[in-house]
Amino acid sequence: MTEMTGIIFLRDPDLPFLEIKRCDTVDNLSYKKHFHEEISIGLIEKGATRIWSAGKRFEAAQGQMVYFPPLLPHACHPENPADWKYTMIFIHPRWLGQTPSDHDSHQPHMPILHPKYQNERSRHLIRSCRTLLQQNATPLEVESMLMALMRETGLLQEEAAWASSGNVHTSPAILRVKQYLDDHFKDRITLNILQDISGISKFHLIRLFAETYHLAPHAYQNLLRINYAKEQLLQGKAIADVASDSGFYDQSHFTRAFSGCVGTTPLRYAKAASS
Repeated sequence: MTEMTGIIFLRDPDLPFLEIKRCDTVDNLSYKKHFHEEISIGLIEKGATRIWSAGKRFEAAQGQMVYFPPLLPHACHPENPADWKYTMIFIHPRWLGQTPSDHDSHQPHMPILHPKYQNERSRHLIRSCRTLLQQNATPLEVESMLMALMRETGLLQEEAAWASSGNVHTSPAILRVKQYLDDHFKDRITLNILQDISGISKFHLIRLFAETYHLAPHAYQNLLRINYAKEQLLQGKAIADVASDSGFYDQSHFTRAFSGCVGTTPLRYAKAASS
């Protein structure tokens, strides 16, 4: 995490295509005309802003979501920087198997996301992506939330192959994914790794895995970690050591995940086991 006055940048070395920016009440903030190589999805959490986008002007208010494709010139001028807060997610097109130039920046574009995508679930997903990155969640957790966000906002079009995929989810490809998770659950696994192992597009892999095992890959991985941790705690090992050995980033992340699955903290679980 990189921080400057009123602005925080969140990154994960295992997710080099992703950056999340949180801006919170910065005085005299105004962006000059610029563009990004990334797909940009943002939520205005407080205040309002004037947007210049490819020669046209727009107004965006609190609660609205904005979107800028790669290479599209734009600028934002908050009406009151001292009362201005937003979260912006930057996704490099290479995560989608694309390049920035695959997005035609000369096509007419509306920077404020279409009204049918302006819903509480979309806003919740943006906040959840930010929270997961802040909490050093597993790459699979972040990518799964990111995929859900792009689907919810209409930015991820389902491939035609999905409609004719038939029983591909019963194929050995998904079994290979499960076996890899079983063998490497302590590792920081990405969707690209699972895509390479299975030969199934990562856009479909999450759904196919869930149809087969009733859990998303990241949830399955976390449960493997938790079950392993329970065994280690029952053997009397120190919580900090168990957290690290189970693959969790830190003890607080471990405690949150453990409590959510077991219903109590690792400390209480360990004490109950020894009483």
